[in-house]
Amino acid sequence: MDFSIVTPTLNQGRFIEQTILSVLSQKNIDVQYIVVDGGSTDETAEILERYRDRIDTIVSEPDRGQADALRKGFALARGRFVGYLNSDDYLLPDALTTAKRIFESNKSLDLVYGDRIFVDENDRLDRYWRLPRHRDYFMLRWDFIPQEACFWRRAAMEEVGGIDTSCRFALDYDLLARMMVSGKKLQHTHRFFAVFREQAAAKTTSQLQEIGIPEMNRVRDKYKIEIDKSDYFLAMWFTLRLRLRSWFYLKHNREPKLFRRRSGAINE
Repeated sequence: MDFSIVTPTLNQGRFIEQTILSVLSQKNIDVQYIVVDGGSTDETAEILERYRDRIDTIVSEPDRGQADALRKGFALARGRFVGYLNSDDYLLPDALTTAKRIFESNKSLDLVYGDRIFVDENDRLDRYWRLPRHRDYFMLRWDFIPQEACFWRRAAMEEVGGIDTSCRFALDYDLLARMMVSGKKLQHTHRFFAVFREQAAAKTTSQLQEIGIPEMNRVRDKYKIEIDKSDYFLAMWFTLRLRLRSWFYLKHNREPKLFRRRSGAINE
């Protein structure tokens, strides 16, 4: 088994079919797909039933949140490589094939991540997230690695203890920080792997100030990650570069054509 992909979900019936299809449409790759539904009351159950014969495992029962759902899903994972895809995001074609090729060309690599595309709740293109070469120092201090575009060896995840179920927001940052401080090798590839959807109900939008920032600070404290004043200036410059690069691609129409083609392939 090449990949195990876990989708935790709760009442995302409006978006989850696109998420499912983006995984099922990955070509030339052996994928175990696991969906963990925490007891949705919208149309999610109906949609999952529609794809039951193509989804390897569907777990539908109350849980204690996203981290608990992921713990259940990863406990069932058999793939050499794993990742998780929230039920309002989606993969781009060939993401898993490309990630597998990178892993197999570098046997010492523990995790690979690509770039992301931002869309709104109506699937309209917003901006791009094109990152530079990976550096542990910077990514330890700031949560810039795009979770939906990130895959890692299952063995590496198990070696560092898996998902911390006490996390409510920064569970991906916590896992990735733990990998970095334990000496795991991470690599960025300059390829679009996934689409991140910005919508009112998304955790990143609704919980960032109240839960997210305090929890990210606790992660830094837990792993003794110190931030000095120069790091804040570096983060501001880094964010500005991301915005300027996105503006450049949009202005010169370098990527929207690629996005439309890929998105259309998923929606066929």
